Amino acid sequence: MKFKKIFILIIIFLLISLMWWNKWQKQNKSYGIYSQSSIDYAKDGIKNNEEPYVSAYKQLISLADKNLNDDINPVIFLRIPPANKNKQGHVDASKPLTQDAYHAYTLSLAWKLTDKQEYADKAKKILDTWAKNNKIISHKEDTPLVSSYGGVGLINAALLLKDDKSWDQSSFRKWVKTTYLPAIKVARDRENNWGAWGNLASLTSYSYLEDENSFQEEVKYTKHLINTQIGVDGEMLKEISRRENSMFYTYFGLAPLTQSMYVIYNQTKINLFDVNNSEGVKVKKALDYYYYFVEHPDEWPYYREANLNKPFVSQDGNWPISLYEAMSKVYSESGYNSILFKYRPILGGYLNSGQPHHMAWNFPTLMKPNLEKASQ
Repeated sequence: MKFKKIFILIIIFLLISLMWWNKWQKQNKSYGIYSQSSIDYAKDGIKNNEEPYVSAYKQLISLADKNLNDDINPVIFLRIPPANKNKQGHVDASKPLTQDAYHAYTLSLAWKLTDKQEYADKAKKILDTWAKNNKIISHKEDTPLVSSYGGVGLINAALLLKDDKSWDQSSFRKWVKTTYLPAIKVARDRENNWGAWGNLASLTSYSYLEDENSFQEEVKYTKHLINTQIGVDGEMLKEISRRENSMFYTYFGLAPLTQSMYVIYNQTKINLFDVNNSEGVKVKKALDYYYYFVEHPDEWPYYREANLNKPFVSQDGNWPISLYEAMSKVYSESGYNSILFKYRPILGGYLNSGQPHHMAWNFPTLMKPNLEKASQ
């Protein structure tokens, strides 16, 4: 009888341990740019009718509902001319990929927050349509860059959808391996913001493909970019020479770099934001340095002409508020909130007359980074 009681107690202990193990695994599950805990945190805010989560949620669902009826526009041969030589041609050629990627991303996030299958089904249709029809992505001109900063939205969607058992992912996985990754590698191997966007797209792709070795190589490359792109004062060395657009490109380099750091955290729990390591020190310095000039753009030391492209111009998407909305959660005592409250809820990634443009720190009001130990 004594042994029977001991056996029963062991069984109960094992069952309880298994229950907690499954709960821990679920909470720590990574979806690339999000974790299960960050999704649960947003859902709790919505359920409890907390602001700004409710307003941000309504904003997302409004977009997702609209996207249910939008057309899908795959391109057989994706080629995007350089913006500095053919601006309108660049915008027109980028739109099919960027718009479809953003729609798939929006729909898949809406599915994660609502469990409404119609959102997942439309998102899957977008991904499968691109996998079936897009045969070539050019490795020339601006195509690798746009494929990185826009096309990564397709991979974001795939990561959020990976638990949908009804989705046969084989075609899309093949497209990521054979068509998408070779193109974004061209951007990844550059040293300026191209490298940061290519690194983000590569990390996200390898996370989706569950290619751990390649993911770890990209982690090393993220550290390399942090240490080579940020100067001693916090200036973005590869972007400050961009004359009238130097403030924008400073944001455009920091956004993917910090998003990559969060992808790495979600998958590995390596906290590159932590100011107790060299990367965290440099990134925090870069954010603080740039934040000063965001508040005082007329003091920007790298271009003093009247045509300087300054932050917070509404038709350009109010950059860089999405970046600082996200970073205000990471560095909670940084004071970044002082410029954010009047813009909430913030979408992020919008440029050029309200069109989605790039996929870093989208929906940051609703889906702020959720680190177990936020750095200061």
